[in-house]
Amino acid sequence: MLYFFITGWGIFWVLSFFLFAAKAQANTPFVPNIEEMNFSTFAPIESDGSIVLSNQIIQQLGFNPNRSWQKGQTLDNIIQLGDISEGFGVDTFTLNDIKSLVNLDFDQLSLKDFGIVQFQTIGSLFKAIPNLQDQKIKTIPPLRDLIKVSQCGGKSQGCNLLNYSLKEITKDSQLASLPLNQLSLEQYKFSDIPGLSDTDLKEFKQWQQVFLSEIPGLNQVPFSKFPNSLSINGLGLGFAQIDIAFSQAEYQALKSISGSYQEGFNKSCTGGCSHIELGGNPLMLGQQWVSGNSQKVKGGYGILGLLFAGLEPTGRHPFGKVFKVVIGDIDETTGTVQIDLYFRVCKKGFINLGCSPYGIGPIPFITFKEKDWLFF
Repeated sequence: MLYFFITGWGIFWVLSFFLFAAKAQANTPFVPNIEEMNFSTFAPIESDGSIVLSNQIIQQLGFNPNRSWQKGQTLDNIIQLGDISEGFGVDTFTLNDIKSLVNLDFDQLSLKDFGIVQFQTIGSLFKAIPNLQDQKIKTIPPLRDLIKVSQCGGKSQGCNLLNYSLKEITKDSQLASLPLNQLSLEQYKFSDIPGLSDTDLKEFKQWQQVFLSEIPGLNQVPFSKFPNSLSINGLGLGFAQIDIAFSQAEYQALKSISGSYQEGFNKSCTGGCSHIELGGNPLMLGQQWVSGNSQKVKGGYGILGLLFAGLEPTGRHPFGKVFKVVIGDIDETTGTVQIDLYFRVCKKGFINLGCSPYGIGPIPFITFKEKDWLFF
């Protein structure tokens, strides 16, 4: 009897798997096309928000990530390079790398379009592009004009500093600290600073606090083409059907598959828990994904973990750590489920200040209905 019971139980699960696979094929589960997804494809943010750090923490960071945003702003005007450096490795990109991936014509752009330049001084530019050290100042148009205006009354004649090399100029701390943003940067091209387009973004001063929209073409780079490309984790049985959508009136969700890295991804909810109940996949039958509108969980770590009161909406990470996938609004009457994304701020390296909770959002992502298949 035990033999027949075990055999029958095994056959049941095998048949259930093939039934699940047939249903999934018939319903075609939705998986975002990573080859086409980029920062310009997202809808505007749906709520106001801000990041506010103390001056002490800003000094430790070495840059200022403070910012505020309003409902309706696009993601590339909210996210800074430092926010995605860990997840995407964007710091190792050069302008020429980006140009090779998107339709970008440098001849139509000026130094004003490269937001990093506004933070540079003569000294920081020398550190970022050391190959410039032997070039004379007069051969580098922006530096030539900066020295001419600040040191020589706007005249070239009799301005001996223009014959100095960049290395010689930077030996004078006052000259080295002259900022390029004193110039009208729109009058210069990328090629006016030799080596600019071949230099990693991370080599420039305060690169972390530059917005994605200030790096030409970066918002059009597919997530699959970043140095650390976006991956899809858990393919295979990583699908389930949205069986039932419950509103906030549902008191509890005790079979949760949502949560955070800090609290795990089975964080139960009580006291008003909007959620979806899953089906279709026999391994996920009856499991619940709680809405981030109903439940906040611990998130982040290190000093930056104090941001957003140390909390983030409950959710999952089917695409890795770059962003968090969160269920937002659920309409029980229509069976409609809104999926949102949330981003975070990180600072690692020589000084590791950790990462904030996923608190930059919500960014509308996908809308599902009951009986649709969800990639989780």
